Amino acid sequence: MTFVIVSYDISDDRNRLWISEKLKAHGLVRIQRSVFIGRGGYYRAKEIYRGTHRFIDLDSDSVFIIVVPGNSITRALIHGKLLADPLARSKYMVM
Repeated sequence: MTFVIVSYDISDDRNRLWISEKLKAHGLVRIQRSVFIGRGGYYRAKEIYRGTHRFIDLDSDSVFIIVVPGNSITRALIHGKLLADPLARSKYMVM
């Protein structure tokens, strides 16, 4: 099983909100304010990439999308509290 992790830095409030809603629609959950995670592979990552590229300013914004194996998530070292458990099965996590 693989996971998609998306991190973004977007200056425009409207575009930032739009992208966070788009990521939720893709089944990702927010684990930090600008970091989302969900089950999926390269195909889901490409869908997210295509869906978000027009809402960023290439001179000032960024969206970072990475696909990682599930064992990398289970072995993650975390300090503090996440907004959501990246491995929890919920109605939002896409298999």
